[in-house]
Amino acid sequence: MGRVNPKEIFALLEAAYRFRQYPDYKALINQSLVTGGIFTPNIRSDSGQVDAWRDYQQILPELGLIYSTRYIRQPQLTPIGLMYIDGSIGYSELFSTQILGYQYPNGHKTDISSSLKKELLEAGINVPENRTQLDINSGVLIKPGVLILQVLVELFRQGFHPCLDTRECLLALVPTKRNLDWRYAYSKLLQIRQDGEVSGVDSRRHRHVQEWFQFLDKSDFATKDGNKLSLSKTALNELDQLQDILNFHANPATFWLPQGSSEYENALDWYSFFGNPNIESQWITPDELRSQEYLTENYPDAELTEETDSLSLTVNTGEINLRSFSPNVPVAEDVDLDINVNNIIQGRKRLREKTRQHQEILTELATKLMDLSYNLADDPNSVDLIAEKDGIETIFEVKTINRKNFLPRIRLGVGQLSEYRYRRQLQTHLRPNSVLVLSNTLQLPNWTLDYLTSDVRIGLICFTTNSFFAVTKGAIELEIQNAS
Repeated sequence: MGRVNPKEIFALLEAAYRFRQYPDYKALINQSLVTGGIFTPNIRSDSGQVDAWRDYQQILPELGLIYSTRYIRQPQLTPIGLMYIDGSIGYSELFSTQILGYQYPNGHKTDISSSLKKELLEAGINVPENRTQLDINSGVLIKPGVLILQVLVELFRQGFHPCLDTRECLLALVPTKRNLDWRYAYSKLLQIRQDGEVSGVDSRRHRHVQEWFQFLDKSDFATKDGNKLSLSKTALNELDQLQDILNFHANPATFWLPQGSSEYENALDWYSFFGNPNIESQWITPDELRSQEYLTENYPDAELTEETDSLSLTVNTGEINLRSFSPNVPVAEDVDLDINVNNIIQGRKRLREKTRQHQEILTELATKLMDLSYNLADDPNSVDLIAEKDGIETIFEVKTINRKNFLPRIRLGVGQLSEYRYRRQLQTHLRPNSVLVLSNTLQLPNWTLDYLTSDVRIGLICFTTNSFFAVTKGAIELEIQNAS
């Protein structure tokens, strides 16, 4: 964790996304990273080739930013990975969000080390197929980052300095199997401090605690000084918001559990879950801390602060000019590294008014609709997508959202759909249906459904990693959900 920084994570993700469809994507990514000055040409002694991607990409699936290429041949970014390169979440926010959601069991760390196998056998415990099954068999349901932060918060509330060292964490917190049992860990910590316990520590587990302290140090919640971890000023100033998120994550209902019949299925399901944190679990850095220095450091390609429909200085309010819709699916082809890679790098377009995540969702939606025999069209100056079948049109508007912007984005989408529906009706003399598509699930006020269905008459669908959930129960919303 300590070797990467915001620009390096961004460059790795952006290159992975840009070259995701090329058969020789590894060579293209390596060339891109070196040409862009992100990494030096690290020539591997075994192959004689530049391989920065191999050296650094392992952190990306661990953070839930891509699916591991151990299971998927080509790089595939998760929603939160797309959010980072789109500028809708910053580096410290990304780490803060993911450190809260990282749990055991999970579908990423599945190997059982030889030392752990030896411990299990010596204890008379059968060694299961993988680490995931071992955690389930042992009753483990823990998010380590949440446990550590909860104990630090309780120390502060009880009048103690909110600080832990690695040894205390190992002896008092590591034995805890469930977040719901954090009070036992807290009591154990106080007992250790009172008794001055000096028992030895397991060096392997001690290294794991050190890694977690380094991980937490990259978040907004904590600061590391040597072998000690303390609550940050941000955490202390936003204690209520932090406690709300800790309570959310401690709930067993928020944990991922494997449902597949194979390690492969469970791994893909894990990356889909961990890589798409819902609105309630996302951390947003407070506005008063978002200085220009913070924004420059945490948003390598600039923050996405607003959404517009066109880069044109003149807003088109005339007729909706439809064209046949073409999904944004890149064509895989071989590339001559010596000739073309620099042109590809220099030719990258900044997708700001239509983000990468927006385009991915729109492509997925269009694919579903085409499978359902809809005719598709769009207007680059207004509607995202119009689907027609049996003479009935439906206008779709896609909005990417996060914890900070979901309300204004929903209001913007409702307003746009109302306008587009009215303008389209002037053209065709038929009133089209309209559906708002959000990039994540979220809890909405109780009045929302009646407002959408009875007042403004707009459908609502939420996207959740390759599938759509119908919030409103109109015919087309349910048709799309059932096709997912």
